[in-house]
Amino acid sequence: MISTGLQKLDACLGGGLKEGLITDIFGKNATGKSQLAFQICINALKSGKEVLFEDTTGGFRPERLVEMIGSQNMDLKILDKIKIARITDSIQQIQYLSKIPIDNFSLIIIDNVSDLFSFEYSKKNNFLEKHLSFMKYMYDLSRISITTRIPIVVTNIVRNTDDNEIENLEKSISMYSHVKIKLSKINHEYTCQIISPFNSQKISYVISSGGLTNPS
Repeated sequence: MISTGLQKLDACLGGGLKEGLITDIFGKNATGKSQLAFQICINALKSGKEVLFEDTTGGFRPERLVEMIGSQNMDLKILDKIKIARITDSIQQIQYLSKIPIDNFSLIIIDNVSDLFSFEYSKKNNFLEKHLSFMKYMYDLSRISITTRIPIVVTNIVRNTDDNEIENLEKSISMYSHVKIKLSKINHEYTCQIISPFNSQKISYVISSGGLTNPS
């Protein structure tokens, strides 16, 4: 089990992220999605195993990761255990995990999971093909996570449609993600919510140099 670093969120999750599950962290820009993924990554590294971080947007910020590790007074050599994969197209994203050995990873992070699919299948007549391709990809991720017992974290964005916030490719991603965490920012207040019929609790958090924390 891997801690998210947010104690109240861990409590709602029964202790943290469990083996063999896909966790979907989604929300608008600047709500801390990648930073929460970094935080989970750092906690996973404490197991001694490696972490795979797939960056599909070119937005990976190693300096932020260094800052967060430094805030915990951890040895920066732990960064050597993070394998960074810069993914540049959906085909590479689909095939990547089948082409590398993954047994030694304690965690796999994909940041952002839907961006390349939306970009490459942006025309209206590609709508069905986009969803079928993405659903197949998510099915394969779910199968990998379940069979290897490696937790997988994906981040995703939301889009505004008719004044409603809808997660990008929401129907396709929800079929295969086991835990869904929505991050929101209203004015200057951040909230985190597990999307579940069994738990609708909203948790406040703040973003500091050390990452996401529950306000005191």
